[in-house]
Amino acid sequence: MIRAFAFVTARMFLNRIRIRIRRLRQPRYLFSAIAGLAYIWFFAFRHTMKGPRPNIGNTPLGVDLVSLVALVMLIVVWAFPGQSGGLEFSEAEIQFLFPAPLSRRQLLVYKLMRGLPPLLITTLVMSFVLRRGNFPGLFLVFATMNIYFTMVALARARLKLRGIGFLLRLVIVVVILSGISWAVTVDLAHQHIGTKMAAAVKTQEPQNVMKAAETPFRGPIVTALLFVPRFFAGAAFAKTPGPFAVNAVALVALAALFFLTAARLNVSFEEASIAYSARKTARRASRQVRQAGSRVMFPRMPPPFRLRESAGPEVAIFWKNLLAAMRISAVWIVGLVVLLTYFAAQMLLSIDEGIRLTFASMELGMAALFPLLGTVWFAQDLRLDLPRMEVLKSYPISGERLVAAEMAAPLMIISSIELLLLGFASLVLHAFGNSGPLTAIASPQLVVVAFLFAVPICATQLVIRNAVPVLLPAWAFRPKDEPRGFVMTGQRLLLMVGNLIVLAVALIPAALLFLPALWIAHHFFSGSPLVLAVATVPSVALLVGEVWLGVRFLGAQFDQLDVTNDMDPMAG
Repeated sequence: MIRAFAFVTARMFLNRIRIRIRRLRQPRYLFSAIAGLAYIWFFAFRHTMKGPRPNIGNTPLGVDLVSLVALVMLIVVWAFPGQSGGLEFSEAEIQFLFPAPLSRRQLLVYKLMRGLPPLLITTLVMSFVLRRGNFPGLFLVFATMNIYFTMVALARARLKLRGIGFLLRLVIVVVILSGISWAVTVDLAHQHIGTKMAAAVKTQEPQNVMKAAETPFRGPIVTALLFVPRFFAGAAFAKTPGPFAVNAVALVALAALFFLTAARLNVSFEEASIAYSARKTARRASRQVRQAGSRVMFPRMPPPFRLRESAGPEVAIFWKNLLAAMRISAVWIVGLVVLLTYFAAQMLLSIDEGIRLTFASMELGMAALFPLLGTVWFAQDLRLDLPRMEVLKSYPISGERLVAAEMAAPLMIISSIELLLLGFASLVLHAFGNSGPLTAIASPQLVVVAFLFAVPICATQLVIRNAVPVLLPAWAFRPKDEPRGFVMTGQRLLLMVGNLIVLAVALIPAALLFLPALWIAHHFFSGSPLVLAVATVPSVALLVGEVWLGVRFLGAQFDQLDVTNDMDPMAG
């Protein structure tokens, strides 16, 4: 039976790798994988190739700290609320394994073996990051912890059958941790740790400070408490074969003990596993819906206005998206209102000029970033209707008008909030004329320019966001079974970089046209707000023209979409 389980585990692991490698033949997966790997390398692994660096994990103090963390984990896991004893199995595993003539011990063996491939990947990454970490030792640590957590999950279910529920277990764990903390405090007091640390710091020698920091872990009480956890830290950071062999043998013995204990616990976990797996699947689906921005959080919120039967399809789409924004993204509106109220209170009631300047700067920063963030928070447009593209194609409306109607609701919301942010920050800064370098931002000239450019910039950003489901539907639509990982991270990075590049290209012509007008208004008309507003109109008109051309282009592309082919998520 072990050989069969090993064959199934290895085959599933290899097939999963093969599927991901085959996906790289499609351009979107290939480019996304390259971007994702570059991101991981730059932020995680780039510094590990710059030669040797200090690693606290290889010092006695580091081993002691890791042992302390392991001790806390071994104790705290008993206070977790889960007490059904259920283990996660896939639907296929439930259908084939549970009716099979397998004992509970064999099911546990299968479950633990199925967790080995992810542990191998985690160990490989951790070993590369830590560099001096021991790969076999780290794998033994993770595997032993995995078996221990499985045993504790079954033990919590057994304790529940004995009448020891979550609250009682929580109280017991708190009492145990409190007792350990008290005993350690008494031990440290007997060793006069404070005096030794103060003397070591006065010498200004790192070696003396390290030795003084190691002293608390050499007391009799702490040594006894960390006896078992030191096997985990010792195996992970062993420098020589001898200590590694000793710690590895101890971990293997502990793993065998944990497994035998889990197998002997008289807990029927089959029914609980079915319920647990169903709940886990439901939570995963809910998380995917939430990440897609289509989770309805306020289903009973009334519509903003009554839709007449004679209303055209454009009004109906606007009504639908406005109602969807209120029911899906109202939490962002509430959060912004609360945040702005707090900012207003700090800026209006504070007598400290520095505090007013700080909060005014923060609000101006929010105003600068909101065209980017708001189009992500309020995605009730073509991005929301992408899975129902065949319904949109059946509407008696041209693609250009449909794209404009889809963008209308989020544009109204985002533009209103953007104008509110700009207006309130300008009013506050203008009211406190001595607010430092930000006073110039509250000038009427810049307020006029900001108000004129706010709505077109928000519209430009929405056009860019809606271009993804129209031009790259396979990038925007991801099936539920599509694996996550660095490939999806790379895809998001590519979309973000592309968004910024297109936005910059769209704003450059308007900026080139605006700068001479700004110079003329200031040089010949002393910066008159009226003249500056008139001089800004051509740049705003150019930006509006770009938005109109973008809507027309997306409408033409939408009319050419073939639902049966272009919406295939496997298409490149």
